[in-house]
Amino acid sequence: MTLLAFLFACTGGGSATTEPPAAAPKELHVYIWTNYHSEDVVKRFEEKCACKVILDTYDNNEVIEQKLQAGGVAYDIVVPSDYMVLSLSEQGLLTELDEAKLPGLPHLDPKLDWQKTSGAKRTGVPYLWGTAGLAYDTTQVTGVVDSWSVVFDPKNKNRVVLLDDMREVFAIALKSAGKSVNDADEADLAAALTKLKAQKPLVLAYDSSDFAGKLQGGDAWVAHGYSGELASAARESGGKLKYIVPKEGATLAVDNLAIPKSAKEPELAYQFIEFMLDPDNAAETTNATGYATANKDALPKIKPELANDPAVFPPPEVLANCEMIKDLGEATPKLDAMWTELKAF
Repeated sequence: MTLLAFLFACTGGGSATTEPPAAAPKELHVYIWTNYHSEDVVKRFEEKCACKVILDTYDNNEVIEQKLQAGGVAYDIVVPSDYMVLSLSEQGLLTELDEAKLPGLPHLDPKLDWQKTSGAKRTGVPYLWGTAGLAYDTTQVTGVVDSWSVVFDPKNKNRVVLLDDMREVFAIALKSAGKSVNDADEADLAAALTKLKAQKPLVLAYDSSDFAGKLQGGDAWVAHGYSGELASAARESGGKLKYIVPKEGATLAVDNLAIPKSAKEPELAYQFIEFMLDPDNAAETTNATGYATANKDALPKIKPELANDPAVFPPPEVLANCEMIKDLGEATPKLDAMWTELKAF
């Protein structure tokens, strides 16, 4: 064989054919809260749909809003809380969902499917829910602890962790003053700011991602945070840590699976939401994260230590004192400025 013939044969000349390269799997980009999914459930979805799920995490609702407003990053699924779903919907940033593509919707608890009960356009599907209360180290904080007053107690100087979240932190000051977490009165917000400034020397950190870790590690004695992680830390502590919803009340949030209008894979996003509506997958997500599911048909499949834990599924008398955060409208820029002032104080 001549050199020319050899090269011609090796480069696929003549009638020889080659297999086309395999198509890359589709990617589903999900923007979700920290510690808020089951890796096993996500892997099963990838196998079922022959796709790759790319997870990015955040630790407060305002970050989602900023990302979607700025554009440039195309997420297929986001997981905002109830009030942020409404805000994003009003801004035209979320897709109005076609319920015909979500036959699993009847699995949801009607009490938690707030868009359906309110008659609002469906732009979100309830996923997980919980409260934002506090946990404390019983070996360091003694006596009766049933109130937000513990985060204002000078005995706990530099041992208090608060969420790095404007609405949640102001909710503490407002609730402890007998006000609503959605109070938009400027004088009430100013009084809350004054109280939080006076309390700041007690704060070890504003932290929305490792509040439970700081408490478990002993750096903090009191941690304000989300029920799923703090209740899990309490169960694992053998009684050393305890989670409560203070008697003044706290916030309650239902987080939703939503599809941004900028999504590149909206049909795959629908498949993901429907997959998460399956009671088995919903139960496994709760079992993995410690957060309560919004799926009523998943409840029998949840581990007894979670299903029977009032920190995860609070009784009606506790929920009666809890409030969902609402959009403050025109008062939001004022609160933003106060939050910036507090953080810089």
